Amino acid sequence: LPIPLRIVEERQVGPSLGEDAIRSGITSGIIGTVFVILIMVLYYRTAGALAIAALTLYVLFTLGGLSMLDATLTLPGLAGLVLSVGIAVDANVLIFERIREELAAGKTVRLAVDEGFKHAMSAIIDSNVTTMLTALFLFQFGTGPVKGFAVTLILGIAASMVSAIFVTRTMFLIWLDRKPTMATLSI
Repeated sequence: LPIPLRIVEERQVGPSLGEDAIRSGITSGIIGTVFVILIMVLYYRTAGALAIAALTLYVLFTLGGLSMLDATLTLPGLAGLVLSVGIAVDANVLIFERIREELAAGKTVRLAVDEGFKHAMSAIIDSNVTTMLTALFLFQFGTGPVKGFAVTLILGIAASMVSAIFVTRTMFLIWLDRKPTMATLSI
């Protein structure tokens, strides 16, 4: 076009902007994690503590998977990690609420735990599979940061399934084996 260019404002962005964003992302992730821990332990008591132990292993599984893939944890990756923590907590909440329903129906603690895990499984698998499919589409058709988000989300969902289904259940069974005469459950 025959119109001359007139500079109104000029700025330079340095690498510190990315460092600030990552620092803010890590801080928000830590604050969110502390709130999740408090809510789970205060609301579900011992079962919440078992879920938090399983979530700790979940985070280690996810970070190990990222390390295995030589992936860099960026801000979108942190967002995927935080989202998958929420999905992992949701799976535990589904299980605990089903156990609570079974206990209210008058079943023994051991049977209520078994039935709670069994009946919550379809909802957990459904939510994780649909989220996994969405993450796979994001990975296939996304670019750069979107792919990083998708990779972290996919690894997080896989680790969430393992931690919610196997780790939490194993911890429950170990806990129940140590107290076989338990008549009620603090859930």
